[in-house]
This record gives sequence, C-alpha cells and structure tokens, in this order.
Amino acid sequence: MKKFLSLMMAALMMAVCLTACGSDASSTASQATSTGSGTAASEAQPDNYLDKEPLRVATITAQMGVYLQYALDNGLFEDAGINVEMFLFDGAVAINEAVGAGELDGCIGGLGSVYALSSNQLVLLSELDSVNADGIVVRNDSDILTAKGEIEGKPDMYGSAETLRGKSFICQVGQAQQFYVSKYISQFGLTENDISFVNMEVASSYQAFVAGEGDAISTKMPYIYDLVNDNDCTIVADVKDATDIEIKDPVMFTPEAIENRREEVKIFLKVIHGVVDEMQADPELRKTAITDFYTAVGKDTQPEYLDYELEQNTLIDTKRMGDGFYAVGEFYVSTGTIPEADLPNILANIDTSLVSEALGFEVKAFEG
Repeated sequence: MKKFLSLMMAALMMAVCLTACGSDASSTASQATSTGSGTAASEAQPDNYLDKEPLRVATITAQMGVYLQYALDNGLFEDAGINVEMFLFDGAVAINEAVGAGELDGCIGGLGSVYALSSNQLVLLSELDSVNADGIVVRNDSDILTAKGEIEGKPDMYGSAETLRGKSFICQVGQAQQFYVSKYISQFGLTENDISFVNMEVASSYQAFVAGEGDAISTKMPYIYDLVNDNDCTIVADVKDATDIEIKDPVMFTPEAIENRREEVKIFLKVIHGVVDEMQADPELRKTAITDFYTAVGKDTQPEYLDYELEQNTLIDTKRMGDGFYAVGEFYVSTGTIPEADLPNILANIDTSLVSEALGFEVKAFEG
C-alpha cells in the first residue's frame, strides 16, 4: 500500500511539473519584436495576476514607447502584480492590423489608432503626452512669412489668405501631416481646393523640399529640426497653432481585454501614469530613458534632437480626453478614409471609467 501511495504521489508531482512547464506564454505579432515582463513572483500579493498570460501591449518606436519600456526594465508591472509583454511597431497602422488579427490586447499608439477606434477594435482609455514637435515649414524667402499674427491668440503663426492661396504643400497625404495643413489653412478661410498637395512619404518629402520642390512642407522630427537649423527655413505653424487642438498619445485596449481583464488593465494604467508622473518630476530621468529607448530601437539620439523633442512634446495630467481623436476622425471622414457612419464610434469608444478608478479622480471624456 505504501509503495502504491508513493507511486501516486510521484505521478501527481510529475503532472504538476509538466503543467507548470507547459504554461509559459508564447505570443507573436506580425512586424513586431516582443519583450516580456519576466518571471512571476513566488509569493502572491493582493491583486496578483502573475499566474495569468501577459497583457500583449504594442507601442511605437517613438516617444510614447519609452513609458512602456521603462516600466518593463524596472519591473514595475511585476511589482504591481501583472504580466505585460511589449511589441514594437514602426507605426499605428501596423498596430491596427495586429489588433485586427487578434494578436494584441492593447497599445500605446499614435494618431493612426483612430482607425481602430472608429471600427470598434480599440477603446480609448487614457492619454499620456502632448505631441507638438511636428509643424509646417517654409523657406526663409517665402512670402508666407510676410504676414504674421493675423489669427487672434496666435501671435507667432505666419500666413494669410493671400499668401497661402495657390501654394503647394509637400506631405504624406492621408496622414497626420495633411491634417495639419488642412486645419491650418482653414483658419484663413481656405480649403484644400485653394492649395495643392505633393504626396510623398516623410523622408522623401524632406529631400524634395531641400532640393527646391514645393512652397511649404508639413513634416516631423528630425526633419523639421534640420530644416530650421541647417536649411534656412522657418516654422510657420506648430501643431497646436495649426490645428487648435492638443495632439496626444493614447492608451487603448480591445473591448475583449477590458471585459475579461478589467482589473489588470486598471493596474496597467496606474503603472504607466506613475511612470509619466515620475518623468514629469525628473526631466533628466525622462531624457535618459528616451535616450536608452531610442538607442535600443536604433533611432537617432543626437543631443540637439532630444532637447528639441523634450521641449516640444510635453507630459500631461489626464483630466479630459478624446477631443484630438475626434477632430482627426472628422478630417479622415472628409478625405473618405473613414466612413461617415463610423464617426460616432469614436465618441462611443472613449471610456474614462478605468483610468478614473486607477488614478482616484474623475477624468472626463470629450462629448463632441
């Protein structure tokens, strides 16, 4: 009898070992590299979800990715009791594709995430930082610079209806850069029918503008910095002046993740906002973290680039969210890239309840 019990115990222990060995999470996402949050703690803590599969969260190889990378590098998710796996993408459109394929639970994304928001694939839960390093640039001999401060409250913005009408703008049509131009000229009573676009991707548009093509260019870092500092150009309107809205990087999760793993998502939000608060209080920490992240993903880390980005892109205290995404959605509806019937989905897919519960104060949603 003792021998039989010993055999039964041995078999039971073997089964437990096999189950434990077989529970390692394996997750893939197209066009992405992944970083896990590491080994789970051995002792359970309150609200401990370390025995669950990791939340699969994507981000972009830009400023918004540093918060996620920093939290992983410093074990902050594990300390809070959740597993998180990071996936890196070059842009929000690729993230949308991975979400649609069921390969992700959430993301810290960009403006392109509005497509997934309008199609009910993602829900906007929070916003982290304000993006203002992009802008519209002209050469210093442009007559657009002869008019300045014509729009009330914008003393540093150049342009007028007369100087802008008929001008050609180089940018990536259908992307954020076209949105900036459209909103900018509308302040002077103009529409896209009053100007022309030269459609090029960002790097090619920079090279074309330096070579003399186009009257103006809508671009982003590092090209905007090089144009102003090395190519005798001037920023006629930054993002805030051009659009009248604050462009912010979002935290989004799928409806399924919110429904099935709500408490884990709330912990994720609390950790990420804790990182934002820490970096807001310590600019040198933020600069070091961004430098480390950019180096890891192979992005240029020239000190002057970083200083400019840090000056222009500010961290925010989340109090109200969604206005920027709705404005972008309206623009994409006007270009036909988002069906008009899907525009109400953007407002419907703003959920402030999780971040309000996570942070302990009310965050209000834009209501249109």
